[in-house]
Amino acid sequence: MARSDATHTDIAVAKIVGVYGIKGWVKLKINLETPASLTSLQPQFLTDARGQGHRPTRVLNVRAQGKGYIAHLEAIDDRNAAELLRGHSIMVPKSSLPALDDGEFYWDDLVDCSVLTRDDQGNLVDLGRVNNLLETGANDVLVVRASESSIDDRERLIPYIEEVVIVKVDLNEAVIEVNWHPDD
Repeated sequence: MARSDATHTDIAVAKIVGVYGIKGWVKLKINLETPASLTSLQPQFLTDARGQGHRPTRVLNVRAQGKGYIAHLEAIDDRNAAELLRGHSIMVPKSSLPALDDGEFYWDDLVDCSVLTRDDQGNLVDLGRVNNLLETGANDVLVVRASESSIDDRERLIPYIEEVVIVKVDLNEAVIEVNWHPDD
């Protein structure tokens, strides 16, 4: 089953995880390789933790702070206003992201892909669908949840290690083939 780009037109580039100081700065978990690019991606809008709402915003400044990042958003000038944004995501249209080279993709492209592996007889079996990805430091991890067609109802954490665990990614068919034993 191929995915429709129409269902994936917006992408979360950051999540507000806390507040910083008294002047309205927020702590962010940024989903970009270059956090500074957050100030140039436009248009931007906020959605709440349930993915609802569509409030325009603009990141005016972003900087490293400790092990994370903080940002100042337009029209958020005190701690109380910033506190109301905890749990919100900063979204941008996918079309505003930089173009990728062949074979590259955004993490968001992998969400909802079926994850297939080969059993001991060499037959493809369905492990489930990618629910989200985790950044662990050593390597990224696919969180694969059971689906209607999966072989069981288990959730699996599969490391995203190219050419070792990840055999093939086919975004047109929304399929990721992995080298992962079905019992693992």
